[in-house]
Amino acid sequence: MASESVGISTTMAARVSHAIRNDIISGVLSPGVRLRVAELSTRYGVSHIPVREALRQLEGDRLVVIDPHKGAILRDVSAKFVADIHDTRAAIEVLLVRKATEKITDAEVAELGRLAAAYEEAAAAGRSADMVLANLTFHRFIARIADNPEAAEFHDRGWELVVSIRNRYGFGPGRIASVIDEHRRLVAAIRARDVGSAVAVTQEHCDAAKLDLLDRMAITTGQRPTVTAP
Repeated sequence: MASESVGISTTMAARVSHAIRNDIISGVLSPGVRLRVAELSTRYGVSHIPVREALRQLEGDRLVVIDPHKGAILRDVSAKFVADIHDTRAAIEVLLVRKATEKITDAEVAELGRLAAAYEEAAAAGRSADMVLANLTFHRFIARIADNPEAAEFHDRGWELVVSIRNRYGFGPGRIASVIDEHRRLVAAIRARDVGSAVAVTQEHCDAAKLDLLDRMAITTGQRPTVTAP
């Protein structure tokens, strides 16, 4: 019975963690907000125990900071954080794309093209939530083909906060069209098994995303670290 209770608690904590991540992405929970256990317990309809466990999980993923005096706080997102996490993700994504290009099958290339098209369809319809999901699915599919779970896990860390702040500040003029073009060129390079081109497009894609988001933040907040374009 004890092991069964632990299993239920772990499952509930995972559910709460997933719900918090979704609320970060949707903007319900904003960076810097205090995450009160009692309020989260009521919101998600669970006891305090799985909420505390979920917060510890999110702390491990560096989404939450647990302060001995203030409690749990959703990590604040500065311009430097945005620059640093994009640079880190770019390095890992280049690795994943390189491996995926070397290993991908024709069937997987076709699926990758379909996922890129799903992003285009969502963008054309103005469905921002579907755009987020389609983009995540596209990049996670590449990571799955690369078959490096450790790199894929590091690649995902902090992603929710980046999406949250992207939703807050939006895209610069022409950026969505550029994303579509970059996805298309990446699929074409992978289809051709052209590792060099695939890596170059991936680096361009990551750098452009970083600089665009920093520009959007600077317009509103005036904060921006010293970043030079590649």
